[in-house]
Amino acid sequence: MSNVIVESDTYKNFISSVDSEVTKKNYRFVFSKFMIFCNIDEGDYDKMLQFDQKTLEGKIRDYTIHLKVDKKLSYNSINLYIAAVSHFYQMNDVVLNWKKLSTFKGKRRLCVEDKPYSKEQIRQMLDFADLRLKCIILLMSSAGLRRGAIPKLRIRDLKKITKHGLYKISVYKKESEAYTAFVTPECTKHLDQYLNGEPCKVKRSQIQLRL
Repeated sequence: MSNVIVESDTYKNFISSVDSEVTKKNYRFVFSKFMIFCNIDEGDYDKMLQFDQKTLEGKIRDYTIHLKVDKKLSYNSINLYIAAVSHFYQMNDVVLNWKKLSTFKGKRRLCVEDKPYSKEQIRQMLDFADLRLKCIILLMSSAGLRRGAIPKLRIRDLKKITKHGLYKISVYKKESEAYTAFVTPECTKHLDQYLNGEPCKVKRSQIQLRL
């Protein structure tokens, strides 16, 4: 990380006020896109405060339209991008008319109707998965873990409850989003095999798992 970022109070106000490491990473990434849009070098956060209010509101308006029309991002994705911009300026005491600016995002529309995988679909995925992927599939389907939560899990976050034949899992431990989840005995069996170092033999298949 460059000295510009480490020594900048502007950057510290922006990032140090966020508790979640996941949110910090997302905010850094999406705000860098806004900096590029404003023709400011990535990392030169102080220069993002050089605009007067009218000019800045115009840039945020144009950026929002760019995300919606040119990039064709979803309403939720635009919300994330603009939330990072909003947080940056609010934490650096820049007052903007966010009520007006929010109107350029448009209305939220439900484009895709999400529905859970059926038991049969999960079984088909398990039939063609190696041991590691079986654990991932079962963690998501039995405990409801999101995809982003799995890479952050550590062995110490898993507590075996032998009496009931299952694991108690601390998800996002020590973060504001932390919660506790429990897995099924089937998931517990595969986790035990994986943690005991049993080989993960990949079964070749044309089926692609959407994880």
